[in-house]
Amino acid sequence: MYHTIVIGGGAGGLTTSIGLASAGKKVLLIEKDHLGGECTWGGCIPSKSFISASKSASTLNEALDMTLKSVHAIGDSELPHISKFKNIDFIKGEGSFIDKNTILVNGEKHVGKHIIISTGSSPFIPNIKGLENINYLANHNFFYEKSNYKKIILIGAGVISLELAFPLKKLNIDVTILEKSNVFLPMMEKEVRDFYLDKLKDSGINLVLNCISMEIENIDNHILIKTNNGEFLTEKIFISAGRTPNIQNLNLDKVGIKYDTKGILVDSFMRTTIKNIFAVGDITSPFKFSHVAGHQGEIVVRNILFPYIMKKMDYSFIPWTLFGEIEVSKVGLNEEEANKKYKKTYVYTLDITNERSLITFEKAFFLKIICDNKFNIVGATCIGERAGEIIGFLQLMIGNKIKFYKIMNSMQAYPTYIYYIRNLAKVAYIDHLKSFLP
Repeated sequence: MYHTIVIGGGAGGLTTSIGLASAGKKVLLIEKDHLGGECTWGGCIPSKSFISASKSASTLNEALDMTLKSVHAIGDSELPHISKFKNIDFIKGEGSFIDKNTILVNGEKHVGKHIIISTGSSPFIPNIKGLENINYLANHNFFYEKSNYKKIILIGAGVISLELAFPLKKLNIDVTILEKSNVFLPMMEKEVRDFYLDKLKDSGINLVLNCISMEIENIDNHILIKTNNGEFLTEKIFISAGRTPNIQNLNLDKVGIKYDTKGILVDSFMRTTIKNIFAVGDITSPFKFSHVAGHQGEIVVRNILFPYIMKKMDYSFIPWTLFGEIEVSKVGLNEEEANKKYKKTYVYTLDITNERSLITFEKAFFLKIICDNKFNIVGATCIGERAGEIIGFLQLMIGNKIKFYKIMNSMQAYPTYIYYIRNLAKVAYIDHLKSFLP
C-alpha cells in the first residue's frame, strides 16, 4: 500500500515523487522509458545543447555527438538521484488503471491512496498524404538521427522549429519552414515577429506561410512536398505541428476519468474527476513547458499534504523563452491583448540604445513592460541575450503583486539591465503621481 503512485517520471512526476518522499510519504514511481521525460531526452535539454554545440561544431554529426553527451550527463543522473530517497520505489514499465486506487504495471497490481498521472505528450503528426511512406523526424528522434543530409524542411513555425532552424543553418544545412497559418508567432508582440522575420531572412532561412494543403512524394532518394504555395524538394522532414497527450494506454474510461483531445480534465487544484487522482504536466496543461509541469507538481504535493487549505493553479502569468538565434522571452499579455482587457494601460520600453547593450556590443535588445491602470505588470516581452533572466525578474514582481514603480525602492548595480528597468520604474512613478491629478 503506497501513499501515492506516480505514473510518469518527467518534470511533474519527479517533482511530486521527491516532494512527497521528502515529507516522509511512501511513493511508487512508474516510468516506461527514461526518467527525466521529454524535456530531458527530446526537448528543452537537447535543443538548448544543440544550439550551443552548433557554435563550435563543424558538422551536424559532431554537434549531435556533443548534444547527446550533455543529455546523458543530465538524464543519467536522475535514477541515482531518486534512489537516495529510501521511500521511493521505482518500476520501469507502463502503468494502467484497474480501479481508482489500483495500478497494473508489468503484470503486478499496486495500490495507492493517491495517484498522480504525469505521462506527458508526444509530437502531433498531421494527416499529410504520403507522410506514412517516409522516415520523418520529430523532437523525439531528431537528436539521435546520424546522417549527412544537407537539406531539411521543418513543418510548423512554432518554438521548436525556430530553435532548431538557426543552428542547422550554422551547420551549412539548407532550411525551409512551412507553416499552415498566415500568422507568424501570433502570441508575440509585433516587434518580436518583425525581429524574427528579419533574422530568418538575414540567415537565409526560407519561411513560407499559408501552406494550407500538403502532399508528399518520394523522388530519387529525395522528398517532394507539394503545397498550395509551391513545391519543395528536401532530404529530411521535421514535424513540429503541436503535441498530443499520452493517454492511450492508461485505461481512463474504466475509472471514469474524463478527458478530451487536449488531455485529462482537471479542476483548479489539479484534481481529475476522481478526487484522489491528480494530473500534471503535458497530459493536462495548456502550457507544455517543464517549468509549468514542475510548478503543477509542487501545487499537487501541497494539496495532497494539506487538503483543507488547497492551492489553485494560476496560468495568468506563465513565463516562457524561445532560445533562437537570440533569446526572446515573454510573460503575461501582449500589448494588443492588454488594450482589449483594460481601459487604460501604461507601456514602458527599452531599446538597444541603452548603455548596457552599447557597451556589451549586443546584437539586439528590446524590452516592453505593460502595466494596467494601477501599475500592476500585466505583460512583458524581451529580446536579448539574457531575455529569460530579465523576464524572470519581472515575473517575480508579478507573482508577489509588486507594482512596477516600486522597483524605485530598490538599489540595482550599474550597469545591469535591472538598473535600466529601475529607470523605467521612475517614469512609471511619475505617471502614478499624475494619475491623482484632476
